[in-house]
Amino acid sequence: MMVKKEETSKKHLGEGGSNFLISIYRRENQSWQGYIQWLDTGDKIHFRSELELLQLISEAVSMNANEDYKLRSWKEANLIQLAK
Repeated sequence: MMVKKEETSKKHLGEGGSNFLISIYRRENQSWQGYIQWLDTGDKIHFRSELELLQLISEAVSMNANEDYKLRSWKEANLIQLAK
């Protein structure tokens, strides 16, 4: 489904969060290639794999997140103790 540019205004995108348009041009070497557009800013960048796509989304979301929001890390995690 094609979306006209005027339909992607802030009022249509909703409150909070980040909005992306992802176009996949091809699948090569068991991976996707295409581009992602961050609709909130209009920035567009090509990606070479699903991993790179996820990294770009993660980076954008963290830039847009509240300062209170923080992703988990292995260094700061409360590790689960397995029963023996």
